[in-house]
Amino acid sequence: MNTRAASLTIGTVAQRVGAAIDTIRYYEREGLLPELPRRASGYRSYDDASVAQLRFIRRAKNPGFTLEEIRELLSPSQYRRS
Repeated sequence: MNTRAASLTIGTVAQRVGAAIDTIRYYEREGLLPELPRRASGYRSYDDASVAQLRFIRRAKNPGFTLEEIRELLSPSQYRRS
């Protein structure tokens, strides 16, 4: 069984999550996503865990959680990336 994570582009992730590319980059700068590996081309390599985390962020914003509150929810003590 292949356990290697999918290597997705930011455009593909944006479509799956329903967010703008600039929004995803903003969440990265704000520390809501962990540092992602880069391809030889220098582009970030997203995986299904990234998609799930971005979906969580988007859902948390709907009822009015602030980015700081979301950051706390995603802190390493409460969230582990496999």
